[in-house]
Amino acid sequence: MIERLSPAIHAASLLLLCGVLYFPYLGAAPFFDKGEPREAMAVQDIVRRGEWLVPLKRATDVPSKPPLFHWSAAAVYHVTGRLDEATIRFPSALYATLGVLLVYFLGRKLFNGETGLCAGAILATSLVYQDQALDARVDMTLCFFVLLSLVLFYSLCLGFLRRPIWYYFFFAVTGIGALAKGPLGILLPALVAAAFATAKRRWDWLAKFLFHPGIVLMLGLAAGWYALAVTRGGEGFFDRQILQENLSRFVGGSGHSHPIYYYIPYLFSQGLPWALLLPVVLWGAFRKGPSCDAKLFLKIWFTVMFVFFSISLGKRPVYLLPLYPALAILTAHWFVHHSDTGAGMSYYYRAVALFAGFTGLILLLVVVGNLWNHDPALLFGAIEPLLKPKDRANFTVVKNAMASFGWPFTAAALASALLWLSLARCLWSHRLRAAVPRFVLIAVVFSFVARGLVVPKIAEARSYRPFMIEVDRLVKREDRLYLYGRSFNSDPVVFYHGEPVETLDAPLEEIVAKIGRGETYLIMAEFEWLEVLKRDANLPPPLLKSNGKGPEGDAPLVLVRARGL
Repeated sequence: MIERLSPAIHAASLLLLCGVLYFPYLGAAPFFDKGEPREAMAVQDIVRRGEWLVPLKRATDVPSKPPLFHWSAAAVYHVTGRLDEATIRFPSALYATLGVLLVYFLGRKLFNGETGLCAGAILATSLVYQDQALDARVDMTLCFFVLLSLVLFYSLCLGFLRRPIWYYFFFAVTGIGALAKGPLGILLPALVAAAFATAKRRWDWLAKFLFHPGIVLMLGLAAGWYALAVTRGGEGFFDRQILQENLSRFVGGSGHSHPIYYYIPYLFSQGLPWALLLPVVLWGAFRKGPSCDAKLFLKIWFTVMFVFFSISLGKRPVYLLPLYPALAILTAHWFVHHSDTGAGMSYYYRAVALFAGFTGLILLLVVVGNLWNHDPALLFGAIEPLLKPKDRANFTVVKNAMASFGWPFTAAALASALLWLSLARCLWSHRLRAAVPRFVLIAVVFSFVARGLVVPKIAEARSYRPFMIEVDRLVKREDRLYLYGRSFNSDPVVFYHGEPVETLDAPLEEIVAKIGRGETYLIMAEFEWLEVLKRDANLPPPLLKSNGKGPEGDAPLVLVRARGL
């Protein structure tokens, strides 16, 4: 039935899925972490100063990433006339949607329409992909251009695309990809392409791409921007974007050093809910036996990227994002074409079915608890001690707010419970194709709860946006406003203020003498204000205090008057 539907209907279905998963939540929460405001300030610099070539943070600081994402967000601003969370996150959602369509067409070309549709749905609903589609950071931009480069490479090698112009398009796309997150935009497709050509012993492919005139175009787009940026940003730019963000991150970790096995659990957790079947998918893909070109390419894509990121000393879970398109197609192929019903496979399916059934029963108990005593968090108390301190703080915020979620949460929990129980029934009877829409709907409901209810509550406890709205109402444009110290992350403060704010690094003793009635205003962390009060308890109280406690959840801010700063 699915195979008989036209590609247009398949594509429209995936567009609808992405429309439900991503775009309604672009502006649901203000910026509240470290990463999004950092990238947003570079976009803000393009809008304020018209500095497209090398946008800066606070008009002075070199950003850590190339500007492709920032250009995309600034372009959205020029279309909409708005610069806010939704418009800055929009490029990530757009690139994610285009990536889903690319995976659909690749899966359709490699196997069939049902596999392509399933692959697109798997990618769209995977946890890490959903998360990055709604994040104002560069990772989804990199993922899309790496995906497009590899789709073009495979299509050229296998003869799907024959006209010479497509080679130039491939090199142009790969060169532009380097402007998403640096040399990775070229290196990742090159490693996969070289490994695939070597596995096939097609040295003519290597020669054709290595000596094609289009390589000049690729290097011109990538190295050309870097050369211009170095002349504009000087030694600081070279140190920041070339040495720290690339070489130091790979060989030294740059604060993100982890062991080589670090990504194994994250490969599973970030691929949920589909990763429940990850062991059998990987076993089926990599077991001995002949592989067609399509499966070989996907396996090399997955393996090369996983190994590359594993041997790099600098590791963050999101770095794995570019391998998930290949994994989505391999998983879809397993769901659509799997026929192994041996005893070992049957035991595994039923084990996952039991887990799904248990999850459904827990969610039913949550619903009952909410209806019985209006406390849906009653069963979650045992989870809190198992979490890291930062996650525990977020969990506490959510747990305390669950009673205020009302009927939408109860309805979502009930729907999710029924879906998990239905999924358990499908897996118990080995009906994998029937399990696919259950997985998709589970992800859609989870997205509503996470992005529509939970994340806004976490943002409410951490974001400085309400505080800065009040600051801007009180502080006139002709007044002078300063930040004190570097004990808190001030990027969201500067973004929401709309223009750079000077930071004072004077000793606290000097600041104490100037705080009080005066013609200037000072934003400082509350714990530093308490230190000020220890030195002079007669100072007037702060004009404002933030409810948001910042990205780390430990730095509420105050606004005070000062003089002579």
